[in-house]
Amino acid sequence: MIWLLRIVLGLTALGWLAGWLKAVHRKRHPRFVLGPGDPPCDPELLVSVVIPARNEIDNLADCLEAVLAQDHPALQVVVLDDGSTDGTTEVLAALSDDPRVTVVTGGDAPLPEGWFGKPWALERAQRHARGDWLFFIDADVRLAPEAVSRVIAYGQGHELGMVSGLGSLEMRSFWERVLQPAIGGLVLAGNDLDKVNDPEAEGHDLANGQLIALSRGAYERVGRHAAVKADILDDIGLARACRAADVPYHCLYLRELFSCRMYGSLREIWEGWGKNLFAGLRYSWGNLLGALVFTALFTQSGPLLIVFGVLGGGGELLWWGLGLTALMQVTRLTLDLIWGLSPLYGLTHAPANLAVMALMVSSAARSSGAGVSWKGRVYRPGETGSR
Repeated sequence: MIWLLRIVLGLTALGWLAGWLKAVHRKRHPRFVLGPGDPPCDPELLVSVVIPARNEIDNLADCLEAVLAQDHPALQVVVLDDGSTDGTTEVLAALSDDPRVTVVTGGDAPLPEGWFGKPWALERAQRHARGDWLFFIDADVRLAPEAVSRVIAYGQGHELGMVSGLGSLEMRSFWERVLQPAIGGLVLAGNDLDKVNDPEAEGHDLANGQLIALSRGAYERVGRHAAVKADILDDIGLARACRAADVPYHCLYLRELFSCRMYGSLREIWEGWGKNLFAGLRYSWGNLLGALVFTALFTQSGPLLIVFGVLGGGGELLWWGLGLTALMQVTRLTLDLIWGLSPLYGLTHAPANLAVMALMVSSAARSSGAGVSWKGRVYRPGETGSR
């Protein structure tokens, strides 16, 4: 059995080495990166920025300020107040004086049969949009002034129907800095943008609902948000719908064009990712098991072998543990430096991933049982609407 263990540990070490080499190569030869220095689109092209807002009193003012500061002059902004109860309605009333802003009152009636909350909000909001391109963003997004014009120009220049991307993640609390990079690392590990952006690569669909831009024609072709009305992950659903409808799209690195603070507390992280993780695994217990084994092998085996080695499990186990842990930490340090994160929190990579594994199991259990909750609504796979 020792030879089998050596093979598994050797492959794990090679996996970490390959990850480190890939990170270094991507830093030196960036691909799918868009920034303020890229060319803008036609200034006369009407773009509608569409924002769903449900209990976003802490975010909406800053979000709208950034949207209205865009360097693209032909801009319409549609905000749908999705039954807010926290004062968002009053904030919107104070911000709606700008003639570019259209405020839509969504009400808090039960969701229609067959719909989840965010797709229904976006479907209603887009009915008021007049733009040739629809630029969907979340209320916790902060756009750089060049964001709209550069993203649309990229889509037109590459003859795409949809453009999405990964922005800069704002992290302020301890738990954000510990858990968010670990979860983000797992997402990126399973979604190579070379494959995501290859129309021939089946099963590698990725979009980020924080920012999705679609041409009007592409949006109608995929079936609008009705195509993803029962998807908790409506962004990935749109990517799959684009591929199914032969609508070309790209997912880009947009760190210089927008930022987002997804969750501010441990509870929000647990609820938010608890809603998403099992859905991202397509509600498959087999996929969950594979993700758990992968995560355990790559993040827990090194530290555990060090413990076993120190406790008398043998010098070879100790050396394997030290080697795997060193490779893990060097790779994490490299990525932290590339992404501008604090290297200090990289030292928590192993325990953070242990927590992420627990979060995966919790997400699966809740999705299969009482359901996952977000912003006052409860969702269960296979059931539509909310309760």
